[in-house]
Amino acid sequence: MTKRNSIGFIYFAVVVATLLLRIASSLDVYSALGVDNSDAFYSCMVQIMIFGVMPVSLYLLTVGRREGVKTVISDFAVKKISAKTAARVLVLGVCMIVVSTGVSFVWQNFLSLIGYVRTSSPTDYSSIGVLFRELVLVAVLPAVFEELTHRGLLFAGYRECGWKFVLISALLFSLMHQNIVQTGYTFFGGAVMALTMYYTGSVFPGIFMHFLNNAVSVISGYVGQNGGFLSFITVIENWIYGSPAGLAVGFIAVAVCAALLVLMFYLLRKDAVKNGIIGARPFEPAVEAKPLRTDIPFILTVLLGVGATLFSLAWGLMR
Repeated sequence: MTKRNSIGFIYFAVVVATLLLRIASSLDVYSALGVDNSDAFYSCMVQIMIFGVMPVSLYLLTVGRREGVKTVISDFAVKKISAKTAARVLVLGVCMIVVSTGVSFVWQNFLSLIGYVRTSSPTDYSSIGVLFRELVLVAVLPAVFEELTHRGLLFAGYRECGWKFVLISALLFSLMHQNIVQTGYTFFGGAVMALTMYYTGSVFPGIFMHFLNNAVSVISGYVGQNGGFLSFITVIENWIYGSPAGLAVGFIAVAVCAALLVLMFYLLRKDAVKNGIIGARPFEPAVEAKPLRTDIPFILTVLLGVGATLFSLAWGLMR
């Protein structure tokens, strides 16, 4: 079995395990087993075991048997970046949050128009302890372990595809969530983080941007319920979503941040070409071992993800 096939089946196993744990959570299996906080238990199991221990262990057993952990570090692109690149990544992270918020707004309104009914159970931020718990469960763990799998593992398997890795990573990251509500903005965010990795050759920028995005969401939820010195965030959000002038300003902010994203990627690309990370010609064709249409693990993973996502759509339409 080729390296790409091995990694493809590893990722497929990760997605299957994620789906099984999600089904168990929806059936309230964890509570029946006596777990005090089933949501926290589910998050830890998915992030640490499924997106962390499982792919790394299977990779070591199949691909990296001889060189061990060094292979994971090298193939998963675990390497430092320069201070200049880090500054650009910070700008990218902020702009990604703004633009993905706009994408999410449009996508959720589209779903509402076609009759999709969303149900959610917002976190009760009853104490500062809950805030720190959610920062760990929602921001820290996903940033590390989801990036380790969706950028690191997939980069190890599909870097031979060149720039197509960006689309592959974004698509699989989006489908992994198996939730139609998250499909739009996770594809966009996945593409931004994958393209950043493609240009920098490092998994760390994606980890930082992923953490920043999720941490902002958690803090926004806490402030919305408890106020505090960051309560201006809630005021701004209510104004943007609740008035024509606010929507206009929001649209302008999204457009400006989209332009900044293009600029930052242009600068990252210049450095990537200069440092020999990528070729000088944009979208330069790569030497692929086989086309994606013949990649069985990839096709199986996409079909499973599409099936689960469409099920979530149908479930919302039937409410």
